[in-house]
Amino acid sequence: MTNWMRRSGNRPGVAASNRYRVAFGIASGLAIFAIDTFTTLASAVAVLYVLVIVLAGDLGSKKAIRRTSAICAILTLISFATSHAHNLESQATLRLLFSLAANIVTTLLLLRRVGDEAALKESEHRYRTIFETLAIAIWENDFRFVKAELDKLRQRGIVDIRPYLADNHDFVVRMRKAVRITDVNQTALKLMGVPSKDEFFRTLDDFLPDNDGGFAHFLAGIFEGQTEFQSETTVRSQDGRLIPILVALSFPKDGSGLDRIQASIVDMTERHQFQEALETSRQELEQASRAAMIGEISASIAHEVNQPLSAIMTFVQAGTRWLNRQPPDIDEAKLALQDAVAATEHAAQVVKRVRMLLGKSKSENAEVTVDAAIADAVQLKQKELVADGVQVNLSLMAQGGTVRGDRVLLQQVFLNIISNAIHAMETADTRTLTIQSSLTDEGIAIRFTDSGAGLGSMAPETLFKPFNTTKPNGMGLGLAMCRSIMMAHSGTISIRDRTDGQGAIVEVRLPLATDEEEAVPLTA
Repeated sequence: MTNWMRRSGNRPGVAASNRYRVAFGIASGLAIFAIDTFTTLASAVAVLYVLVIVLAGDLGSKKAIRRTSAICAILTLISFATSHAHNLESQATLRLLFSLAANIVTTLLLLRRVGDEAALKESEHRYRTIFETLAIAIWENDFRFVKAELDKLRQRGIVDIRPYLADNHDFVVRMRKAVRITDVNQTALKLMGVPSKDEFFRTLDDFLPDNDGGFAHFLAGIFEGQTEFQSETTVRSQDGRLIPILVALSFPKDGSGLDRIQASIVDMTERHQFQEALETSRQELEQASRAAMIGEISASIAHEVNQPLSAIMTFVQAGTRWLNRQPPDIDEAKLALQDAVAATEHAAQVVKRVRMLLGKSKSENAEVTVDAAIADAVQLKQKELVADGVQVNLSLMAQGGTVRGDRVLLQQVFLNIISNAIHAMETADTRTLTIQSSLTDEGIAIRFTDSGAGLGSMAPETLFKPFNTTKPNGMGLGLAMCRSIMMAHSGTISIRDRTDGQGAIVEVRLPLATDEEEAVPLTA
């Protein structure tokens, strides 16, 4: 019996407790053996060996359980042989079989329990390993108090939680302080600059900035029964740095496990730096494109200005000849000089258009109501539309949607598109321009549909390239400027043929204005 149920333990206190169990088990086994062997009790005393086997099971070793079970069975047989070797009674034999059966059943049950516990410990160890070594920062939160407080609000008759949270900022702050951090992994410690778990922040309020507005939306989501949450926010590290993060949480549908809700945190710092670098590269590319465009424009200037300059010289020479006549022909000289003045004005207009194109004046950046800007553009073009017999159908359904940008530049885009539509319908029998606006998941969509000749053989992308025009007197810069203005406003512009008949569709898409956007001047 001295070697039974040994289980090594390295943890302080556990080894001492195991030694006490072993000693108690040995003493109990010997006492049961003595009573069963040397007394004349007519009962199944050997059944008490199951207590010794249970003590072995508490140590969690399958080997110790098997050895203890075997030893107890041997002791039971020895006691039976000693007490009943010369007088085999049927009742004594039944008590023996009953005791052995109890031994076997108890052993099997304990072996199964120990196996389940081992699998559970292995699973927990595997989970802890994944939790601690995951590349994503994770911390566990206790939301039980928050959920209880939200349930109280519901019991008070509050149905729409969002206005309540907007009017009761103190409640939001109190809930932030009530969310306790129960555990974090090593990645979270590294992210927040905290050396150990014991020194980590205790509540959400410890590291959320005072101006954080995402937590109120999160509370509203819990109140409304949402189970998945994801948003971008900012947290404050131990040394005071503000770190942009993406946080995702998942709540069980049955409302259980609120004491260990895990938040997965992704550091967005590198992504933001990449976006800034990408924006810098885009600006540099725009400057390079502008330089390349200047080369093309220079060639255009040489062509455009050379013609009026040649005409000016011709008219001045003609006027000089008329004045040198005897007698001078004053009327003809005046006509020649008037033609020279007109040619000079044309040259000035060419230079003015180029200066406007290459100008770097800064534009305003404010909220613009798109429907109102479209209506104003149509009003400015009303005289020209009536003169060309164009019927305009307006369907402005953006419902007051606003974008952030320069109203004049955006309106210029609408004016250019309307002018192109008028030109495209010059030879059409029916001239109809339909302008529609609507709200979408991405922002605002504006569609201009004309009944003109359509694109024909021209590829849509080529129409946005500088100096590509179908107008006899055009420079081919209208749609190119429209695309540049859309890019400056984070929007898009596209053109395609209609599928329901003759004509083309120009579609403009712009993102809605948000409170988080800063009023940074745009560069025209």
